[in-house]
Amino acid sequence: VTFASLLIPVFGDGYVIMLLSFSLLGIGNALMQTSLNPLLSNIITGDKLASTLTFGQFVKAIASFLAPYIAMWGATQTIPTFGLGWRVLFPMYMVIAVLAIVLLGSTPIEEEQPDKASGFKACLALLGKPFILLSFIGIMCHVGIDVGTNTTAPKILMERLGMTLADAGFATSLYFIFRTAGCFSGAFILRKVSPKGFFAFSVFLMLLAMIGLLLFHSKEIIYACIALIGFGNSNVFPIIFAQALLSMPNKQNEVSGLMIMGLFGGTIFPIFMGVASDMLASQVGAVLVLCVGVAYLLFFTPKLSKQ
Repeated sequence: VTFASLLIPVFGDGYVIMLLSFSLLGIGNALMQTSLNPLLSNIITGDKLASTLTFGQFVKAIASFLAPYIAMWGATQTIPTFGLGWRVLFPMYMVIAVLAIVLLGSTPIEEEQPDKASGFKACLALLGKPFILLSFIGIMCHVGIDVGTNTTAPKILMERLGMTLADAGFATSLYFIFRTAGCFSGAFILRKVSPKGFFAFSVFLMLLAMIGLLLFHSKEIIYACIALIGFGNSNVFPIIFAQALLSMPNKQNEVSGLMIMGLFGGTIFPIFMGVASDMLASQVGAVLVLCVGVAYLLFFTPKLSKQ
């Protein structure tokens, strides 16, 4: 599915074509994340799972960070584009995807076979387990904070400092820089520090950042807050995901599917952020919604295992 989504833009950049491409890309990514995480748990022991998932997030962050620059180079003809312009990004990532599939397919992995296939209802029934439900909401908050910060950070700079959209757009790059750095460092830190302790530290950084975004109007402080959110939010997903998988080792496929469903938090949060900003006629409303997500993660922290 991902291969098809990356191949389609080669044939044009019309609205329907790009809509189809992005739709398939979203579906393909969700399918891969759902299957790869429990697959990884077959070859990584429990206490190393969180750090390995974090390293995977680091690789993913590199791809996210480089994408706009590859598209920019293609658009300015800095690299050979074969007439594709900015769309050269898609075939480049398609080649990488095919290479990854070939390498994974040639790697011998003994998978733990589930007793029986589980239906949609059986997966949703796992939300009746308190820790799984709390983890599901935690994933929603993580993704909501991730997407919400990316959409709101430039608006805050434009509203408070009168920046142009082009200048304020650096805030998104800054967020991804520190998110990438957080994933890379977290892959090593989580091998030495308990996931619960590092999770608490990460949430504390985000809490400081939210307070800063509410109180201060200095460009330097706003940038520092965006960086703190990027670093703090970088390891939330793998820690929650790993602990949810380990809490029900006989239901890892179902748990993985549920956690990936939590990604729709990235759709819900921006809606509430927009409503809150309109009500207050300020981006403070959006930040308050993000604060709710951070507050939940703070509440969730004691529920995590120390292992």
